[in-house]
Amino acid sequence: MRLFATVLAFVGLAVSVTAQESGSVVLDAMTTPGRHFGVGFYITDGLSLRPSLGFGYDGQYGTTFNLGADLRWELRTGNRVSPYLTAGFNYLRSPYVVQYDSGGSPTGDSNVARYGAGLGLRARIKYGLSAVAEGRVMNSELRTASGSSFYGQQSVHSGAHFEGILGLSYAFN
Repeated sequence: MRLFATVLAFVGLAVSVTAQESGSVVLDAMTTPGRHFGVGFYITDGLSLRPSLGFGYDGQYGTTFNLGADLRWELRTGNRVSPYLTAGFNYLRSPYVVQYDSGGSPTGDSNVARYGAGLGLRARIKYGLSAVAEGRVMNSELRTASGSSFYGQQSVHSGAHFEGILGLSYAFN
């Protein structure tokens, strides 16, 4: 029985892993600020364009809207674990976000545009499902505002900021 289980494990590991080929389409679910779903399209075997959309509504506070796009270049597309480089732009409109001017006064603007770049790692779990983890340096940071009477309020702080992201991706190829 042990021999059978060992052989079965090696056969399972030896199954070829298909690369993300040109024309492949993937669905992403990510945990970035303004959580979103996205659809990726592979332009070449390793280069993909990934537009994303996030939407939320709260009857008390209003609508949250998140629109973005990432460009991802996978370095080892044929492997089960593939590192990648990424760059992205994100527009977030949220009643929870408050921006401050240089004097520390709120501007009343609930819109923020963020951009950045980083490194990530995609690990295939099974079939077309993959786990994704990445780190990015962004141009600004969203922080939970302390001492606010508005539940969940966030403030925007300019300057380079590191951000960790987790997600799932499913390839339809």
